[in-house]
Amino acid sequence: MANQLKVFDGTSWIDKTPQVWDGSKWSPRPPLYWDGAAWMAGAPTPREFPAFVGSTRALVVGQALAELPLPAVRANDFVVSICVSSGSAPAPRLLTPAGALATQYTLASGLLMAVAVWPWEPSRGDSVVWDVGTAHNAALMALVYRNGDISNIGLTPVIGIREYSNTSSLPLMASTSYRNVYAAVTVSSALTGLAWPSGVSGRDQQLGNFGSAQVSLMVADTPGAGGSPGSVQLDTTVPSAAVVLISVPGRSDGNPTWILGDPVGSELGTTTILEL
Repeated sequence: MANQLKVFDGTSWIDKTPQVWDGSKWSPRPPLYWDGAAWMAGAPTPREFPAFVGSTRALVVGQALAELPLPAVRANDFVVSICVSSGSAPAPRLLTPAGALATQYTLASGLLMAVAVWPWEPSRGDSVVWDVGTAHNAALMALVYRNGDISNIGLTPVIGIREYSNTSSLPLMASTSYRNVYAAVTVSSALTGLAWPSGVSGRDQQLGNFGSAQVSLMVADTPGAGGSPGSVQLDTTVPSAAVVLISVPGRSDGNPTWILGDPVGSELGTTTILEL
């Protein structure tokens, strides 16, 4: 038995392991660890669709190093960090936390994009630092998702990328399993807003200053079942844009899931049972 305490009474060893009442019986006190917010006896149970917790964002101009504090985060949460820069500098390079790998893209528009996803634990700190070199400006965002499956994370979190030109409508790629994060990026001096399709929850946006050709980064998410949730509608025509699809892995309980509004996941079969 782990963490067992025994005391010698002069004749034999007596079990003196501290116990706690769990509501029905006395049980040995489980080992505890600090998850950044509370003492925990074990990791939270993974869910099929990890839940959005919070986000932070920033627009950086004329700085080589861009640091962004993380939102409230706990051990085993997934952090999704996105950095998009403009200019002739190399693609953004993730400096902190050490060991987290970023997927880098050079878009046809000249934008430079990097995405990293990692399971958080206290030693990884409460901020993320990107090296954006001599970029003219950069948009950063960090999002936190809870109850993901850290045993299911792949080498790259990016499922796909799609680019667009001279349009105000961005058709989204088909969703995948678990939690789907869509990140739309563009450079426009006139963009002031956008509308995500029904069933896609807008989480955060960092728009460039009006009148300035600065990076805009807009992020939303949705549970997925294989169909496209629709198109993003921008309030102005942009010369170029891109949408990246990022997966935050969960763990299926083996039961079918009905996703209201999803063109695939909302199709009811003859044996579908809905539980409230």
